[in-house]
This record gives sequence, structure tokens and C-alpha cells, in this order.
Amino acid sequence: MTGAPADTASSTVTRPVPGTAMPAPAIAAPQWRIDTDRRAAAHTALMAGADQLHLDYGGAHRGPPLSDPVALRAAEAVTRQLPVPVLAVNHLNDIGLADERGAPNPAAVDLLLHALDCARRLGVAVLHVPGFRRSLPNSEGLRAGTVAALRGVCAQLTGTDLSVAYESPLDVRASLALARAVDHPALRLVLDTGNLCDAGLRPLAFAEAVAAAGLLLPDVHVKDGSGTTAPSAGELPALLRASGARSVLVENDYRQTPARLREDIALCRRAAHPRPLKEAP
Repeated sequence: MTGAPADTASSTVTRPVPGTAMPAPAIAAPQWRIDTDRRAAAHTALMAGADQLHLDYGGAHRGPPLSDPVALRAAEAVTRQLPVPVLAVNHLNDIGLADERGAPNPAAVDLLLHALDCARRLGVAVLHVPGFRRSLPNSEGLRAGTVAALRGVCAQLTGTDLSVAYESPLDVRASLALARAVDHPALRLVLDTGNLCDAGLRPLAFAEAVAAAGLLLPDVHVKDGSGTTAPSAGELPALLRASGARSVLVENDYRQTPARLREDIALCRRAAHPRPLKEAP
């Protein structure tokens, strides 16, 4: 990338100093995995011990979109209950970010611009853009269109502290190539343990390579893969250290198993407990 990474709290990876303790990452809960009612999800997250809540823009089966004034007012009320650092635009997975001709989907561009306006209203730090299902960049044309769409939304961030977080099941090499093609200091790549494992990738290796490139969002997503469980307490500390994690989002589906939300938060909090780092020999 030609532009230097933005030096903001939403994008900078914290580098630990030997002999000091890393600050404990905040533990966040995902509203879209709890309840489409944003206020109800916030209450559940607070009762389970979450420090933060990530909100979803909505649309389709995900609840009313934030373009609805009533929904936006409810979301603003949620931000007064607990911190909301991220707005996710998961509806992109339903409509597709790009087409095979290498162009952004106009409906997706419109959705992103509406979501960006809402992100500014809510005061969030990160706009989360997923690349799965209909937005999966699994061909040259779709990757080119994805690059164009991400470049377009990043261009709207001039004069703001917002970051764009992109997540897909691409491997390290393809993920870095896509991010470098976008070539914007506001863009960061997301590490999600379940999605990486489902793609046959190693989360720790992804963290190390993408962090070394200065492109890793320091907000780690922890959830089960389709055939694996979330990283154990023994595996998580190394992953959090390698990613310079500022926060951890627990992202299993809690709609039918609400008790697991508290369990996942407790697991990640134990793994994230600060410990002094030993001096190098």
C-alpha cells in the first residue's frame, strides 16, 4: 500500500513492550446473534457481562434497517447503555457486493453509503463489511468488483476517524493482495476463528502474517467453525497476543442458547487477562 496506516485507535495494532502487561481486551457481543431487537440485545449483552455491543445495520431477516428513523433512534439509545464501536453491514451477504464484470453492485454501494451515514450518527469507530455467500469474492471479476466497492466507501472517510473492516474466507496471500489493491489507510482485515477454520486456514498464522503487514484489525472474532469449536483457553492467549487484540467479539449464535453468551464471554476474558511479558533472553 502506498498510504501509511492510519494512526487511530480503530486501526493501530498495539505492540507490547517486554516486561509490561498488555491491556486486557474488551469483550464484545454481536447484536445480530442475540436478537433483532437492538435494545433487547443490549440488555442481554449487559446481563452476560459484555463490555461492548456490535450493532447490525439490519435488512431482510436481520431486523429493521437503520435507515428507518425509529430503528436509528433505538440504536442511538443503545449507545447510551454500553459502548458500540462497530456497525456491521451483514445484509451485504444477501445482496452481493460486486458482479462478475468487476463492478460494484449499485444496491450494495447504496447500502454502504446509508450505513456509513448511520455509523457517523452513532459515533462508531468501525464499519464492518463482510464478504460471504453472495458477496464471496471467489473469482477474478468478483475480487475486482470488491476492490472497487471498498475503495469507494473508503474514499468517503476523508476527514473522519472511521475504519473499514473487511472480512472474507480468502487465505493470507489473497486477503493481503485485495487489501493492497484497495490501497487506503482506513482499510483493515478481520480475523474470525470460525470462518478461517472452515476455509482450512490457521487463525494464528493469519494473525501473524496480516499483523506483520500492518493490515490486521485489532478486534478478533471468536466463534465455532462448522466442524470445530472455538479456540480453547489454552490457544486463545497466543492468538490475542499475535493480533495485538484491542477487543474480542464472541460470535456464536446465542438466539437459541443464550446461556452460552456468558460462557463465551468468560472464556475470552480469562484468555485475555493481562500477564507480564518476559524479557527476551
